[in-house]
Amino acid sequence: MKKLLLIVLISFLLSGCVFHRAEMASRAKSELIGMSKEDLLICAGVPVKQEKIDNLEFLTYSGSGGDLGGILYSCEATFILKDGIIEKINYQGYTGGPLTKDEQCAFIIENCLKP
Repeated sequence: MKKLLLIVLISFLLSGCVFHRAEMASRAKSELIGMSKEDLLICAGVPVKQEKIDNLEFLTYSGSGGDLGGILYSCEATFILKDGIIEKINYQGYTGGPLTKDEQCAFIIENCLKP
């Protein structure tokens, strides 16, 4: 009985973290708009891929989470900058479940958001 209670408690705590990460990833799509490239590099580090097309720059970060029931969760976050300022953020990959969309992307942007 104690083991079952412990499993339920751990599951509850972990699910709370997952929902918090999903909320963080969602917030980033609006709160990081207007951030400079310099500040992005300071908080998120060096991107794995960088591309420049005309006056737009694409900085892509990649992260992966754990294997949950045979499904590998991952996120590829691409920041689209114009004149060195973030204009849009796109997330791709298997970023979370139906109720926790984009939660794996929080690992990429968490140091960039204000508490």
